[in-house]
Amino acid sequence: MLDALSRAAAAVTSELSLPKTLQAITDIARELVGAHYAALGVPSDDGMLKSFTTSGMEPGAVRGIEHEPRGLGLLGAILESDVPIRLDDLRTDSRSAGFCDHHPMMTAFLGVPIISRGARVGNLYLTDPLDGEPFSEDDERLIVLLAKHAAVAIDNARLSEELQQVALSHERDRIGMELHDGVIQSVYAVGMKLEIMRGKFPMTHEQEVQYQSIIDDLNQIIEDIRGYIRNLREAREEQITFRQRLENLTRHFRDFARVDVMLDVPSSLRTLNEQQRHSLTQIVREALSNVARHAHASEVQVKVREVGSYLVLTVKDNGIGFDPDTLESPESFGLRNMDQRARRLGGYLVIESQKDEGTLLTVQMPFRP
Repeated sequence: MLDALSRAAAAVTSELSLPKTLQAITDIARELVGAHYAALGVPSDDGMLKSFTTSGMEPGAVRGIEHEPRGLGLLGAILESDVPIRLDDLRTDSRSAGFCDHHPMMTAFLGVPIISRGARVGNLYLTDPLDGEPFSEDDERLIVLLAKHAAVAIDNARLSEELQQVALSHERDRIGMELHDGVIQSVYAVGMKLEIMRGKFPMTHEQEVQYQSIIDDLNQIIEDIRGYIRNLREAREEQITFRQRLENLTRHFRDFARVDVMLDVPSSLRTLNEQQRHSLTQIVREALSNVARHAHASEVQVKVREVGSYLVLTVKDNGIGFDPDTLESPESFGLRNMDQRARRLGGYLVIESQKDEGTLLTVQMPFRP
């Protein structure tokens, strides 16, 4: 057992990519106690789950589940508990919220919080040992020890990503400055020397044409370098730009509709291209427009999450709700437009709504279609 835990600790602390670290921890937890399924949930600032990494489920089965776990039931109980929860049959526990459509049935349950320096950085969930027996005290102790190593690994991965972003930003700034202050000025100097030589020596018409061609080439080089500098700046700012688009959109909506908006977009979101940023922004715009016109809501939550290789965008209001089947009606141009935008991104749109219980709009799309 100690040898397995030692190898597990070495494995989870050797990876500095946060998504890969979360996946490694989840896979190792499942293998250590011989469970059918394992998951690692990362909590958001509002006490729910912002990401959910699984192990033991086929990708097709994961995509078939109605929605990502939100931190309700036993998953929510672990979010509020600083001690493990171990159950022989989770279905008989009063805290269990049941399973959504197409979710595999699970019985034995073991949930362990991952705490780092007094702060919760995640929760490990395991279900159904392969031998058919309930989880034992030894299983619980093993996962608790793994959780301590996992806390260090998650902290290291987060710090590494932050440092990489800072270093990359500084390197782009340095390269852009050297191109602008060094290379462009040198090209300008060459052009100036040619201009001086042109004034000293008379030129034939043919030489004049050749001279102008050289000057045009130098000017094109300068424009190319300026383009490289712009690309460097855009690459550094494109995620901030996406956040700023949503911040501007929600701010204007708040001022216009007089509805409170909570925007939650992680600063470390993976790179999006211009089409993705534009389409997602337009989906949020249309969703907020529908809220303003029809929902009679007092609160809206807009969230963006990175779940494995997918981006998940949700817009949730506490309004009067509606019948999602109206997506097929001729009058629902806005809803069909959002659905088409999601499909063009290689993803899909899901709308959940009930009378007097508000509406939840979810868009899931791959980062790389």
